[in-house]
Amino acid sequence: MFKRSSLLIPNPESGSVIISETVVVVEIFVKRGDVFVLPYITIGENATKYPDRKPFKYKIDEVNQQINDGDIEVGSIELEAFRNIPEEELIDKDGEPYPSTVERDRRYAIVLDLLALEDELFYPTHGMGLIAKVVKQHCTTQTNAQRYLNEFFRGGRNKNALISRRGRHSSASKSGGRKVGRKRASAKHGINGKSVDEQDKIFIKRIAKKYYLSKKRLSLAKCYVHLKDDFYYKERYLLPDGTYKIKEHKNPNDIISEWQLRDWMPLVLGLTRKQIQAIRRGHSEHKSNFAGRKGNAAPNALGPNHVWQLDSTPIDIELVAPYDRRVLIKVATLYVIRDVYTRSICGIHVGIGPASWSEARLALFHAIRNKVAYAKECGLTIEEDDWVESGSPMFLLVDNEEFQNKLSESVTAHMGINVLYARAYQGDDKGLVESSFHMIHAMARNEQIPGFKYKNLKGRNRNIPQQTASLTPYELKKILIIFAIKHNKATWKKDYPMEQQARFEGVKSVCRDYWLWGEENRGYFMRDHSEREIYLNLLEVGVLTVHKTHLHLQDKGVNYRCEVISNSGFQDKPTLKGQIHKTLKCRYFRGNMSRILIEFKGELVVGKLHSDHRGFENMSLDEIKDAKEHWLALEQLHNIEVSEEVSNSSQAIQGVVNNSKLAKADDIKNGEVTPELDTRAEASEVLALSADAFETDRLNSVIDEQPTADVEPTITSTYETDCIEDEDDEYSALLEEMLNDED
Repeated sequence: MFKRSSLLIPNPESGSVIISETVVVVEIFVKRGDVFVLPYITIGENATKYPDRKPFKYKIDEVNQQINDGDIEVGSIELEAFRNIPEEELIDKDGEPYPSTVERDRRYAIVLDLLALEDELFYPTHGMGLIAKVVKQHCTTQTNAQRYLNEFFRGGRNKNALISRRGRHSSASKSGGRKVGRKRASAKHGINGKSVDEQDKIFIKRIAKKYYLSKKRLSLAKCYVHLKDDFYYKERYLLPDGTYKIKEHKNPNDIISEWQLRDWMPLVLGLTRKQIQAIRRGHSEHKSNFAGRKGNAAPNALGPNHVWQLDSTPIDIELVAPYDRRVLIKVATLYVIRDVYTRSICGIHVGIGPASWSEARLALFHAIRNKVAYAKECGLTIEEDDWVESGSPMFLLVDNEEFQNKLSESVTAHMGINVLYARAYQGDDKGLVESSFHMIHAMARNEQIPGFKYKNLKGRNRNIPQQTASLTPYELKKILIIFAIKHNKATWKKDYPMEQQARFEGVKSVCRDYWLWGEENRGYFMRDHSEREIYLNLLEVGVLTVHKTHLHLQDKGVNYRCEVISNSGFQDKPTLKGQIHKTLKCRYFRGNMSRILIEFKGELVVGKLHSDHRGFENMSLDEIKDAKEHWLALEQLHNIEVSEEVSNSSQAIQGVVNNSKLAKADDIKNGEVTPELDTRAEASEVLALSADAFETDRLNSVIDEQPTADVEPTITSTYETDCIEDEDDEYSALLEEMLNDED
């Protein structure tokens, strides 16, 4: 009968033995009928190939049967001489434990924590989570922890089995001790380096924090240069700019190596190497590309059209312009929409320019509408059953980039779609649609699509995509439609998240088959819309402020008019209490702002550009913005050019005003007799008669074909004749009299 820590030695003459090498019994689980064993011999000719493997399992009954049949012999473990020594001999003459003893105790603490897991160590139900937790707690690696555990088992669960094979005086050396470990290649030249002591650990920690884990994130080689320059120098001097110049480093045997810096860095920092790498990557990058993923979106979808995912990416294919295939298109964006429940491709679109709501709107429109009409617009003829995946979803998972703004209001307000936003830097939230980009780019590479941007192109080869490009966006759409149909109808999906009932009913792991089954059995979210309704609902939504003369589109600075609204009297009193303007919602297409649709009394009425903004006819929103900036620049230039003219006109006006003031002062000063025309009515009659007389003279001259005399209308009155004879002489006399009065 065998027991824990027994050796099981196979009989070499037996042909039916279940073990091929000597093993040690690690653990026995009687109730489960299992025994776990490990290869025992780790050195010499018969050493096992995998000494650090995990224990493997046999059945107790099988082992006992082979022991009874003589196929296996039971032996006992005998500890090596350098390990089989009393505890009091593991200390030096100063009463301090040897370094190997300290290392043994460190390893033993790890082993004890692993053994505390009991059954979980051999039958893990939490994956590697509990073991990883122990490893992280002790700042070691999982490989080392397994190695320590195996050495403990091979030593018959004896604590001293964890003493290093180099002996009780080995492991980490003391300060000033000789260099241990593998010799360097330069050892034959007398350069073997030094062992890492406590002072070296302090230096390593400082360099790691200052250069390796800081925002600088220097490479290990550069950090090693700083380590030598800062701490391992014989002589250096200070430069005028405040930096140091090294004149001579220490002897190579007094400097640790770059590999020692790398190996000791996790230990002195109290971190694992993975934690160090995570810090160097940065939190967002590590979380996005390296951290473990939690959750799964697939179970949240309960039927076709329940949850869709939409995303975009710059396409890795060079495209050309339809009007001239020699002209390359600068930026093209690929949009893909997929159904989470069936993994079907419901929509695919190629937009010109960077990702935007206007292009995402078209992608969503084409995904919801009938696909036969969409393919026909792209110049491709398909049948109704080629691409049946359509309709609007209940939930749409998108990026914040394109939808988290006012432009997406139409999706939620009019389409009845609940928009869900993915977390920042969490591309795996939309892992399904993200994988579509890899599939499409793989298809383009395998089909040798011209213009495909292959990776790692160097030198002149970098121009290959531009030289071979020949597809227009419309032709690429045809290819993508063909690919989407093939994906939905013919591609077998591995690890397909299909319901158990569907599998029992024989549904194949193909998107189309599962979609049709879902329509019949889980069609709770299927909805149909007319193309006109879809298009109108997906137009961008804006707000109009109502004024007496026009309707102003907020945030866009464009004015409109609508006869239906003006005739209804809605603009008669455009402000509410508190001087707040009335508002109306509208929908528009930013590619052409000549007309908009205004929501008025439950209907959509057409609004046209106001006469003041007729210059914006057939212009897009971006073109209107550019035009306004251009006109503003012209206005500023014009104001600079006519600044002198404005000043001169103001001076001329003031000259006329000053002369009128002097004339009135003259009349007041010299008027001794009360004027005969002392009422406004009489003065008006005199002026009217004078003007009529002047126009009569002009008419007579025109009839007689005589040139009109340069005469001015005058007022003949006793007052004017008596008082004003010579204006200049009278003004001088008046000025002289005013000076005499002051004297």
